Amino acid sequence: ASLAHRVPPQPARMVAATMDAPLLKNDQLPAAAVPQAPAAELGVLSEGYAPDARADMHGDQRVSIVPDVASQLIKDGYGIVVERGAGAYSGFSDEAYEAVGCRVADRRAVIQRAEMLFAILPPAHDFGLMRGKAMVSWVGRLQDKGKEVVEAATAAGVTLVDVTAVPRITIAQKLDVLSSQAKVAGHRAVVEATHAFGRFHTAEMTAAGKFPPSQTFVLGCGV
Repeated sequence: ASLAHRVPPQPARMVAATMDAPLLKNDQLPAAAVPQAPAAELGVLSEGYAPDARADMHGDQRVSIVPDVASQLIKDGYGIVVERGAGAYSGFSDEAYEAVGCRVADRRAVIQRAEMLFAILPPAHDFGLMRGKAMVSWVGRLQDKGKEVVEAATAAGVTLVDVTAVPRITIAQKLDVLSSQAKVAGHRAVVEATHAFGRFHTAEMTAAGKFPPSQTFVLGCGV
């Protein structure tokens, strides 16, 4: 007698039913459209730059998160809310942030919604609204002004993340704000000094005559 090929019994097919819909096989069930909550809500604050303000109250023209970086963070699952006009003096409109998925709101709404806030300069005057939140900023905790910021944040219950405290090691080079910003400052210093000097720096020989080279003495250094 030959052995018969046995086919294992098939498992019962799962079915689903609702009061208003017919029975559906399990492989025909529609995917549940469940919205994914963001991993965390990040807030980008304006630096309060005002061209017509006093020289010691100009704020900063930079912005802590640009649209390209915001786009990547959103892809990684974060939600981002940006203070209205935060990127204006860096060349980034509110529409540029909205185009990559950010929400734009006023300052108080940003502080209320975000779990972690970002700013170039630590806004100590707003720490009272940030209790229980984290603030990522250029604190400079080893300087006198930075120590005052740390004390104010501690009293207000705010967790500070000082970007200047990132160790200067190979694995953290992308986070080395001291090097990147010192490079920008050094370049800008030469441009500003040249404008204020009002003469050529290098020797020039033209049909209109010769211009002797200038002598320049550089003070200060970066990292």
